[in-house]
Amino acid sequence: MNTSFRFLILTIFIALGFITSCNDDTTSEEKPSVNNTNIASTETSSTEPPPYDADEIDKINPEDLSRQIKEIGEKIEELEKESTKHFEEYTQMAEFQKKILENIKTKKMIMRSKPVGSEAEKKAKKDFEDEKKFGKEKLQGLKDKNILLYKLTRSITEAKNEKEKLQKKQEYLLKRQKEKNKN
Repeated sequence: MNTSFRFLILTIFIALGFITSCNDDTTSEEKPSVNNTNIASTETSSTEPPPYDADEIDKINPEDLSRQIKEIGEKIEELEKESTKHFEEYTQMAEFQKKILENIKTKKMIMRSKPVGSEAEKKAKKDFEDEKKFGKEKLQGLKDKNILLYKLTRSITEAKNEKEKLQKKQEYLLKRQKEKNKN
Protein backbone atom coordinates (compact mmCIF):
# COMPACT_ATOMS: atom_id res chain seq x y z
CA MET A 1 0.00 0.00 0.00
CA ASN A 2 1.28 3.45 -0.83
CA THR A 3 2.88 5.23 2.13
CA SER A 4 0.78 8.36 1.68
CA PHE A 5 -2.42 6.36 1.97
CA ARG A 6 -1.20 4.43 5.02
CA PHE A 7 -0.91 7.57 7.11
CA LEU A 8 -4.18 8.96 5.71
CA ILE A 9 -6.08 5.82 6.69
CA LEU A 10 -4.35 5.70 10.08
CA THR A 11 -5.36 9.31 10.75
CA ILE A 12 -8.96 8.60 9.79
CA PHE A 13 -9.19 5.65 12.17
CA ILE A 14 -7.55 7.56 15.02
CA ALA A 15 -9.86 10.53 14.49
CA LEU A 16 -12.88 8.22 14.42
CA GLY A 17 -11.67 6.53 17.59
CA PHE A 18 -11.18 9.88 19.29
CA ILE A 19 -14.64 11.07 18.28
CA THR A 20 -16.18 7.80 19.43
CA SER A 21 -14.37 7.82 22.77
CA CYS A 22 -15.34 11.42 23.47
CA ASN A 23 -18.99 10.82 22.65
CA ASP A 24 -21.05 10.60 25.83
CA ASP A 25 -23.80 8.60 24.12
CA THR A 26 -22.35 5.09 24.40
CA THR A 27 -25.69 3.28 24.20
CA SER A 28 -25.39 3.02 20.44
CA GLU A 29 -23.61 -0.13 19.34
CA GLU A 30 -22.99 1.00 15.77
CA LYS A 31 -19.39 1.03 14.72
CA PRO A 32 -18.05 3.84 12.54
CA SER A 33 -17.24 2.79 9.02
CA VAL A 34 -15.09 4.33 6.39
CA ASN A 35 -17.09 4.42 3.17
CA ASN A 36 -14.31 5.77 1.01
CA THR A 37 -12.00 2.77 0.91
CA ASN A 38 -11.70 2.89 -2.82
CA ILE A 39 -8.67 5.16 -2.92
CA ALA A 40 -6.79 5.07 -6.19
CA SER A 41 -3.83 6.93 -7.53
CA THR A 42 -4.59 9.40 -10.29
CA GLU A 43 -1.15 9.19 -11.78
CA THR A 44 -0.94 8.02 -15.35
CA SER A 45 2.15 7.42 -17.35
CA SER A 46 2.24 7.15 -21.10
CA THR A 47 4.66 4.73 -22.67
CA GLU A 48 5.04 6.70 -25.87
CA PRO A 49 7.29 9.77 -25.78
CA PRO A 50 5.51 13.02 -26.61
CA PRO A 51 6.29 14.75 -29.88
CA TYR A 52 8.77 17.60 -29.60
CA ASP A 53 9.40 20.55 -31.83
CA ALA A 54 12.55 19.76 -33.83
CA ASP A 55 13.89 23.31 -33.52
CA GLU A 56 13.30 23.25 -29.76
CA ILE A 57 15.10 19.91 -29.37
CA ASP A 58 18.07 21.07 -31.44
CA LYS A 59 18.53 24.04 -29.08
CA ILE A 60 18.72 21.81 -25.98
CA ASN A 61 22.14 21.20 -24.55
CA PRO A 62 22.37 17.47 -23.66
CA GLU A 63 24.71 18.25 -20.75
CA ASP A 64 22.22 20.71 -19.26
CA LEU A 65 19.47 18.14 -19.61
CA SER A 66 21.59 15.51 -17.88
CA ARG A 67 22.42 17.96 -15.11
CA GLN A 68 18.70 18.77 -14.62
CA ILE A 69 17.85 15.08 -14.41
CA LYS A 70 20.60 14.53 -11.85
CA GLU A 71 19.46 17.54 -9.76
CA ILE A 72 15.86 16.33 -9.76
CA GLY A 73 17.03 12.85 -8.76
CA GLU A 74 18.93 14.35 -5.82
CA LYS A 75 15.88 16.42 -4.89
CA ILE A 76 13.72 13.27 -4.94
CA GLU A 77 16.18 11.45 -2.65
CA GLU A 78 16.20 14.38 -0.23
CA LEU A 79 12.39 14.59 -0.22
CA GLU A 80 12.09 10.83 0.33
CA LYS A 81 14.49 10.98 3.30
CA GLU A 82 12.52 13.86 4.79
CA SER A 83 9.26 12.02 4.16
CA THR A 84 10.60 8.89 5.89
CA LYS A 85 11.68 10.94 8.91
CA HIS A 86 8.29 12.64 9.17
CA PHE A 87 6.45 9.36 8.66
CA GLU A 88 8.36 7.83 11.59
CA GLU A 89 7.42 10.85 13.72
CA TYR A 90 3.83 10.50 12.52
CA THR A 91 3.76 6.85 13.52
CA GLN A 92 5.03 7.73 17.01
CA MET A 93 2.42 10.47 17.29
CA ALA A 94 -0.30 8.02 16.24
CA GLU A 95 0.80 5.52 18.89
CA PHE A 96 0.76 8.27 21.51
CA GLN A 97 -2.73 9.28 20.35
CA LYS A 98 -3.90 5.68 20.84
CA LYS A 99 -2.64 5.81 24.44
CA ILE A 100 -4.51 9.06 24.99
CA LEU A 101 -7.68 7.40 23.67
CA GLU A 102 -7.25 4.58 26.15
CA ASN A 103 -6.79 7.13 28.96
CA ILE A 104 -9.94 8.93 27.87
CA LYS A 105 -11.92 5.69 27.92
CA THR A 106 -10.56 4.83 31.37
CA LYS A 107 -11.31 8.29 32.80
CA LYS A 108 -14.79 8.14 31.32
CA MET A 109 -15.45 4.80 33.02
CA ILE A 110 -14.12 6.18 36.33
CA MET A 111 -16.30 9.29 35.98
CA ARG A 112 -19.41 7.19 35.39
CA SER A 113 -18.64 4.91 38.31
CA LYS A 114 -18.70 7.75 40.85
CA PRO A 115 -21.92 8.74 42.63
CA VAL A 116 -23.80 11.46 40.75
CA GLY A 117 -23.24 14.93 42.20
CA SER A 118 -20.40 13.89 44.50
CA GLU A 119 -17.03 15.61 44.74
CA ALA A 120 -15.39 12.44 43.41
CA GLU A 121 -17.60 12.61 40.31
CA LYS A 122 -16.75 16.30 39.77
CA LYS A 123 -13.03 15.59 40.06
CA ALA A 124 -13.30 12.58 37.73
CA LYS A 125 -15.30 14.67 35.24
CA LYS A 126 -12.63 17.40 35.33
CA ASP A 127 -9.90 14.79 34.75
CA PHE A 128 -11.92 13.37 31.86
CA GLU A 129 -12.43 16.83 30.29
CA ASP A 130 -8.73 17.69 30.72
CA GLU A 131 -7.69 14.43 29.04
CA LYS A 132 -10.19 15.03 26.25
CA LYS A 133 -8.83 18.55 25.69
CA PHE A 134 -5.27 17.22 25.66
CA GLY A 135 -6.31 14.55 23.15
CA LYS A 136 -7.84 17.17 20.85
CA GLU A 137 -4.64 19.22 20.95
CA LYS A 138 -2.52 16.19 20.11
CA LEU A 139 -4.97 15.17 17.39
CA GLN A 140 -4.50 18.57 15.77
CA GLY A 141 -0.74 17.96 15.73
CA LEU A 142 -1.37 14.59 14.12
CA LYS A 143 -3.56 16.23 11.47
CA ASP A 144 -0.88 18.86 10.80
CA LYS A 145 1.75 16.12 10.37
CA ASN A 146 -0.64 14.31 8.01
CA ILE A 147 -0.97 17.45 5.87
CA LEU A 148 2.82 17.85 5.82
CA LEU A 149 3.26 14.23 4.72
CA TYR A 150 0.63 14.69 2.02
CA LYS A 151 2.47 17.75 0.68
CA LEU A 152 5.80 15.92 0.77
CA THR A 153 4.32 12.94 -1.06
CA ARG A 154 2.80 15.24 -3.64
CA SER A 155 6.15 17.03 -4.13
CA ILE A 156 7.89 13.68 -4.59
CA THR A 157 5.32 12.61 -7.16
CA GLU A 158 5.64 15.89 -9.05
CA ALA A 159 9.44 15.67 -9.02
CA LYS A 160 9.31 12.07 -10.29
CA ASN A 161 6.94 13.10 -13.07
CA GLU A 162 9.23 15.97 -14.02
CA LYS A 163 12.25 13.64 -14.02
CA GLU A 164 10.37 11.17 -16.23
CA LYS A 165 9.48 13.96 -18.69
CA LEU A 166 13.10 15.09 -18.85
CA GLN A 167 14.31 11.52 -19.33
CA LYS A 168 11.87 11.05 -22.21
CA LYS A 169 13.07 14.31 -23.71
CA GLN A 170 16.66 13.10 -23.30
CA GLU A 171 15.84 9.78 -24.99
CA TYR A 172 14.20 11.62 -27.86
CA LEU A 173 17.18 13.97 -28.15
CA LEU A 174 19.65 11.07 -28.24
CA LYS A 175 17.53 9.24 -30.79
CA ARG A 176 17.36 12.38 -32.95
CA GLN A 177 21.13 12.91 -32.69
CA LYS A 178 21.78 9.28 -33.74
CA GLU A 179 19.53 9.77 -36.75
CA LYS A 180 21.39 12.96 -37.68
CA ASN A 181 24.75 11.20 -37.36
CA LYS A 182 23.59 8.39 -39.68
CA ASN A 183 22.64 10.90 -42.35
